[in-house]
Amino acid sequence: MDCQPMRLPLSSPLLESFLVLARELNFSRAADLLHITQPALTKRIQNLESLLGQALLIRQYGSLELTESGRTLQRYGSALEHQETELLASLVGERTGQLAGFFRIVTYSSALRSVVLPALAQVLRANPKLSCQAFRGEVEQLHEMLIAGKVDFCLSLSECERAGIENVQIGVERDVLIESAVHSGRDACYIDHDPRDNFTEKFFLSQTGSTVPRMERAYFDDIYGLIDAVAEGIGRAVVPVHLLDPAMPVRVVPGFRPFDVPVFLHYHHQPYYTRLQQAVIETLLLHCPPLLHTNRLGVSTESAVADDALVAAQSRRQRAQQ
Repeated sequence: MDCQPMRLPLSSPLLESFLVLARELNFSRAADLLHITQPALTKRIQNLESLLGQALLIRQYGSLELTESGRTLQRYGSALEHQETELLASLVGERTGQLAGFFRIVTYSSALRSVVLPALAQVLRANPKLSCQAFRGEVEQLHEMLIAGKVDFCLSLSECERAGIENVQIGVERDVLIESAVHSGRDACYIDHDPRDNFTEKFFLSQTGSTVPRMERAYFDDIYGLIDAVAEGIGRAVVPVHLLDPAMPVRVVPGFRPFDVPVFLHYHHQPYYTRLQQAVIETLLLHCPPLLHTNRLGVSTESAVADDALVAAQSRRQRAQQ
């Protein structure tokens, strides 16, 4: 007697309901998007968990979080959506060779407008049926958004140590200390994004190895607002040189070396990548490096100090090549 492996009948309503809930992490919003009642959605999720014999969600203190099994199923569902879009496009007779579908990407503030947007614009213009959602996230949240399945791709300033996540260094962001070219008098004030942001301290530690000057603080969440604040004489700030233009009323503070930080592209490792996924990865790998290396101010590339993450990444790459 042949023993056939058991196949779990993952019906479309169950899987679709879970994927929407996994994205929203809110039963009320997910039920509205699915056009069903909240009790009906709860029942579907319970049926799916019973079918799989796995808890997919942790419900505590009025919030929802995916279990490891839930994250695995979400990645599967996301991959299935991409493959289905690609298959349907071929079956309905598209002969244009154009891409169709949807993807999500998150990055840190200084890379969204100046790097990610112009890099992806080329593939989006060439494929009218391709759409995307781009997010700006806090540096400490970027990896978690990818791991949790909230996005498909992530650009960050450090490697992700989670198993199953690809880390591809796509370039180096060069940071310099700037001040107003018009106003003076607040040289002891340094501007960052928020009180948790320690990038200015890292910059000074890279210069001296051990000391950080006493400083007053100011905060601007938007990177372009931060540069505007420097131009208005509110304080000094450490910013990527690729954001700076000679027309801006700011200047590089002399006596400090540029600070180099690695930029990584992250995505889930998969046995099969759709044409859409391959196109996004190839586009980012091709177009992000020159955008990161833009240097309109002619800041010297000599004697730059490498961030610890960049040194570690270069060391690992050298060992892998041996």
